[in-house]
Amino acid sequence: MPHVASMVLQKLGNPNTSPKELHQNISTDQALAARVLKVANSPLYGCSRAINRLSDAVVIMGLDSLRSLVMSSVMQDLFKSFGLTEKLLWEHSFGCAAISKHVAKVIRYPKVEEAFLAGLLHDIGKVVLNLKLPEKTRQVVQEVYNNPGIGFPEAEQEMFGFNHAQVGRLIARKWNFAEVIEEAIGCHHEPRQAQVLPVLTVIVNFSNLLCHKLEVGPTRNPDLDLLQFDSTRLLRFNEESLDKLLEQVGMLMAEKDSLLAL
Repeated sequence: MPHVASMVLQKLGNPNTSPKELHQNISTDQALAARVLKVANSPLYGCSRAINRLSDAVVIMGLDSLRSLVMSSVMQDLFKSFGLTEKLLWEHSFGCAAISKHVAKVIRYPKVEEAFLAGLLHDIGKVVLNLKLPEKTRQVVQEVYNNPGIGFPEAEQEMFGFNHAQVGRLIARKWNFAEVIEEAIGCHHEPRQAQVLPVLTVIVNFSNLLCHKLEVGPTRNPDLDLLQFDSTRLLRFNEESLDKLLEQVGMLMAEKDSLLAL
């Protein structure tokens, strides 16, 4: 975890932290400070005037949105070389985050930024495997990309003897993430194993499947029947509501390039 990001996240976890303390910490990282200002001035917040001061941007965005932004920056920094593998993994991570947030709103899950974070970080294990074992990870990505019937957990188990969800859970624990985020990362392929807050893991599992169907990332399966999965039923989507959701999410993903640029 980069030092400034770690420091900011610690501050965000303290309810007594003031906006002044936050903007002082963020200002020590020029790239992060510029990103915060850019997002605060984006249409997402619809301010009638330009936001030129970091302190104003911190107040406008709020603590939950700042936490999501800091972690998005950390994730981007982990993609040091940006070839096809990294591009596909990043698009999938961010796509799953955006979809998880949208699904949370649709089902009225109150902590939408928590859903965004869980979606963003669900594949952190893949990112670290790509950093530490890049050649083998590329082989796994190519196998999954070219064979829709093969999933990452199976291909990774064959290649490494473990899978990215297990690695991701260990990383989440090391980085002191909330237990619910750790669980969502570790169980996102097996949501029925979640016990702390199952609904968050189900949201991430379902959003991950939506990414596969909409071909966001390396796993592409446009013929995937979402109605056959437990997470679809657990979130109470039927054929009609699912069609409506797919249309909404399809529009959201059409805007992903502008979202990724923030």
